[in-house]
Amino acid sequence: MIQPLFYEYFVMKKNRLHKQLKKKFCGVIVYAFVFNQAWLEQVDAEQLDTQVDVERLDSMVITGTHIPAAAETTPVVIMDRKYIDQSGATTVNELFKKFIYNAAGTIDEQFTQGSAPASSGINLRGVGLSRTLVLLDGRRLPIFPFAQSTIGKNSNDSFVDINLIPLSAVERIEIIKDGASSAVYGSDAVAGVVNIITHKDYDGTMLAGQFGSTLKGDGKEGRAEIVAGKTWEDTNFTFAFDYFNRNEVRAEDRDISKSALGPFDNRSNAGNPGTIINLAGGGPPSPDPRCPPDQVSGFFCKFDFAPFNTLIPEVERIGVMASFDHQINNNINLFVRGLYAHTESQRSLAPAPINDLLIVTPDNPNNPRPGDLLGVIYRFSELGPRIDEFETNAYNFVGGFNGEVVDWDWEVGFGIGNVNTTSKGTNGYATQTSLQQAVDNGDLNPFGDSPTFNPSSVMMEPKREGNSKIYYLDINTNGTLFDKSYGALDMAVGADFRREKFSDSFDPITTSGDVVGIGGTSGNGSRNIQAAYFELFATVLEQVEMQFSGRMDHYSDLGATFNPKFSLRWQPLNNLVLRGNVGTGFKAPALHELYSGEINSFDSIYDPVKQTVTEVDLVTSGNPDLDAEEAFTYGLGFALDVTNWWQLSLDYWHIRNDSAVISSPQFYVDNEALFPNNVIRNDSGDIVAVVSPFENVAGQKVWGLDMNTGVNWGWSKIGDFRLDVGAAYLGSFKEEAAPGSGFIDFAGYDGIPHWRSQGRLTWSKSDYEISLTANYIAGYTRRSSKDNVGGWTTLDLQGLWRPNLLHGGTVAVGSENILNAAPPEDPDFEGWPFFNRALTNPRGRFLYLRLQYEF
Repeated sequence: MIQPLFYEYFVMKKNRLHKQLKKKFCGVIVYAFVFNQAWLEQVDAEQLDTQVDVERLDSMVITGTHIPAAAETTPVVIMDRKYIDQSGATTVNELFKKFIYNAAGTIDEQFTQGSAPASSGINLRGVGLSRTLVLLDGRRLPIFPFAQSTIGKNSNDSFVDINLIPLSAVERIEIIKDGASSAVYGSDAVAGVVNIITHKDYDGTMLAGQFGSTLKGDGKEGRAEIVAGKTWEDTNFTFAFDYFNRNEVRAEDRDISKSALGPFDNRSNAGNPGTIINLAGGGPPSPDPRCPPDQVSGFFCKFDFAPFNTLIPEVERIGVMASFDHQINNNINLFVRGLYAHTESQRSLAPAPINDLLIVTPDNPNNPRPGDLLGVIYRFSELGPRIDEFETNAYNFVGGFNGEVVDWDWEVGFGIGNVNTTSKGTNGYATQTSLQQAVDNGDLNPFGDSPTFNPSSVMMEPKREGNSKIYYLDINTNGTLFDKSYGALDMAVGADFRREKFSDSFDPITTSGDVVGIGGTSGNGSRNIQAAYFELFATVLEQVEMQFSGRMDHYSDLGATFNPKFSLRWQPLNNLVLRGNVGTGFKAPALHELYSGEINSFDSIYDPVKQTVTEVDLVTSGNPDLDAEEAFTYGLGFALDVTNWWQLSLDYWHIRNDSAVISSPQFYVDNEALFPNNVIRNDSGDIVAVVSPFENVAGQKVWGLDMNTGVNWGWSKIGDFRLDVGAAYLGSFKEEAAPGSGFIDFAGYDGIPHWRSQGRLTWSKSDYEISLTANYIAGYTRRSSKDNVGGWTTLDLQGLWRPNLLHGGTVAVGSENILNAAPPEDPDFEGWPFFNRALTNPRGRFLYLRLQYEF
């Protein structure tokens, strides 16, 4: 009776979190005794280069548990170094772009109109970037200071920027796909955990260089990497350096995005020439008489902004990682890890539109209708395109001691992480006040040439700076309580102490709201977190293993929560494992969701009333009254070793997430009846602005199936073959806009396909290897327009040669998207660029050459 009493005690002690989960938790435990969680012990190490659920049989697995003996009960997806090299990826983001468990895709640098165009996050199961916990060597990282503002269901999400982790420093990546890991790691693990593990104990030197280009000659990439390490008797030092450079891809150089006049007219109403409104006499707007006929649409002179925009930004990154381990004596080891990353990026946007109307007085010398007071909807082409430069500096440091006392392992670690990023407008920005003054004195003529207007006289450089920090101390120990003939009981206990800080500040002029095309107010906040956890791992029968975990977290701004997890593994046959898990989770609001100020921008939304995509003013803001999200998850599955050369597995998973935090303009528009004050329309019924604060409004119920199989065979004369196939089926993705409003299923609709799969066929013989990878994303339907969006299939090919004359050398030639498959057209995703940037990539066929030498 100790376990139920323990659980009940913490439930009663919670504050503002988890109120009615006990009945659900206890009910699913019954099923967990029948279906349980692990992988076949017969899995061969060669399978670790695939996206197949595998079980690591040594204590190297640190993801999902603090007990090394329990590692074999934790099913994880492994991307090891061989898989990474075969993929041809040059960044961590490129690995996850094709990851089949990202149901709705990833938010990355393709979202150039967002606040963080050189960054990228992970979105397991499609439930939101902020609901995937990203770790570095088992420890937390600071979130990126700017939320990523994107179209769709999870706009303005907080996330860890995986682009700041140099790929050369990565030894492997482990991913837990169940959402019950809050019992081990705390907040944010609603959809799962991604643990990026860096090189340690490296002995030798590896030099590599890679160059690639698209078929069109743009988007060129260059990368150089060094990994070196030296092991002495009691000491190891490992070092990694990574340099990455990529040229931009412009929207005008791809057929699907070269114009905003595409499947429908998504051109802006703010043009040059502009649109005139008679403020005194009334009447509808009218295009400037100079407006070319092909730009006139209704009352407006339209503007095609697409040719000015960056589709994939140019970027330069430098990353450095170092690891130091020293055995002080037989019982104590010292470890130190450090990582630094520097990123610079640039994007181009169309010239800025006016925030409000330009006013032309009746006596203005340029007034084409003397005596009339005119307003002009205008775009300042005279200023040129807006160019923004982004710079990010990040570091992460951790140090500590570990060792063994009386057969119990222990570790004490402390660390700090910091991400500082700035954005600066270097061209195309001015204040509305200065532009209005130029109109008033006649220098700027919105109805013709402006020979006396000097753009530099009004230009200014808006600046935004964000900072995110994390400080932590963690203590843990694990060992065996008893080991009897009928079974063993292992235990781990530990505690975490953490402080998080956040700031987001604009320059004073931008804060005033006077800068055209941008605006915002500053915000900052901090909090303290204390946590304690335990794990029990028991072998109760020869074929049955159980694991029970629990964690108490206390947030200074939210209160306390306890989250348990139970998993069980049963191996009734030598070649069959049944598995199951059940647990609760939570996501504390990110600091920017709580404390950010008002941020003004423009965004494209689909108006279901007018059935058009239009650009609107958007105001987002933090909300200090947010509560944490509460999750309940469970999973069932099996793994079968059909033969010694054929393995397969099937897993069912389910996530229920309540009080989800939303700040998406499209969400408020889609649910306008529930939030009428958040959608502002003009007298004609057109949406002109959306107020999109962070709110606890949505519920999510998501389930799916993961299927994986691997086959290997070989012929002495032909070579060895390996086929790995993984498929993720999203059975349901239900969301409730507000409590009691009813759930709507989005699976198969609106950018959330039912199926994603990946298959890889590898042939190897002697010094040669060829791998062919097929990536498939199913189509879906747009609920509002009933349009069907086609699926997308790409093929990646790589050939590898290890010359006998160059021992340790490797030459790889490859192509991503070798058939040059274009993204399927999806006009309603966000209007221009008329394809789903979260799921697809517009760059087309990409060819690369990689040279590597190890000694």
